[in-house]
Amino acid sequence: MEFEGFVKAELAGLTRFAGVLAGDRQLAHDVLIDALLVASGRWADIGPMSNPVAYVRRIIVFTFLADYRKTLRRRTTPSSDNGLLDVSRQDGTGQVDNRRLLDGLLRQLPRQQRTAVVLRYYLDYDDTTVAEAMHTSTSSVRSNISRALASLRVTPDILQLKEDFG
Repeated sequence: MEFEGFVKAELAGLTRFAGVLAGDRQLAHDVLIDALLVASGRWADIGPMSNPVAYVRRIIVFTFLADYRKTLRRRTTPSSDNGLLDVSRQDGTGQVDNRRLLDGLLRQLPRQQRTAVVLRYYLDYDDTTVAEAMHTSTSSVRSNISRALASLRVTPDILQLKEDFG
């Protein structure tokens, strides 16, 4: 598969993944673009892989974690709606409100913890896969997830999410 075809087929999913990981629309786009530039340069090696999407996700994670100084320079202050359209009243389900609440909770976590939580619960990776993606040990992954969940448990907003999801 050519790189252009891969991007057309996988861009939506990679964009959602980068968005959940970064917690900021502009930062997610920047991280995704940087990662896709790296992937395009290595496409001769990545393209023939059995699962190139997983490898590109790994590049996104690495770019997000390693690009700390650059992202601080590029960081924008999100608008009051965090870049999302306010359609929560139109659909009646409150899903947008829940998404905003979850996004706000994830933003409170340090980068390593947020990355571990997103890889575990958004992509449903096991400890070993998360550790490989983050270039760390499985015990570090478990520690980051444990600390993140402990931090989220003491946040009053988590009670609202629990009520909404039962």
